[in-house]
Amino acid sequence: MLSAAKWGALVGVAIYIVAQVLLLLSNTAFPGAVSVNNPGAVTLGCLSLLLLLFAFSTSGFYSGRETGVASLGAVAGMITFVVYDALTAIYSIGGHITQSTGKGGLVGLLAASVIPFVLYLGLAALVGWLGGRPGAARTKRRGLAVATALGDASELATDAATEEPTESEPGAR
Repeated sequence: MLSAAKWGALVGVAIYIVAQVLLLLSNTAFPGAVSVNNPGAVTLGCLSLLLLLFAFSTSGFYSGRETGVASLGAVAGMITFVVYDALTAIYSIGGHITQSTGKGGLVGLLAASVIPFVLYLGLAALVGWLGGRPGAARTKRRGLAVATALGDASELATDAATEEPTESEPGAR
């Protein structure tokens, strides 16, 4: 769990910095409101979204690789999103869009704030878990755990070296 917190926080801060730099570039290069007719601004917006998804996967991968458990990648992805969202709430270049209390009142405002957060948190967990799977497969601990579960690792290496190649293997007679 400590690994998931570590990688989630590190990647969350890193993606916040990268996203703020992209936002600064977008505001400098394309001043004014973003429209569909401005492909450069839309491209930078899509790039920042894809980098955020990549960050969830990255934190999951490194957490899974360090622990050998793919499900901790989901936790790391969620921590990455929470850190990124908290830092964005504290400061974001260009400010924030404030929601007004319209016809929905306080319940509508709460629903409009909580539902996107929960959806993004679920997406972060899914992408973090998808990153954690190959990370867990590449861990050094996994090979050691499999070897000890099957028996002595030296016996496994000796048995594999003395086996005759089958017909489907290269070098078969």
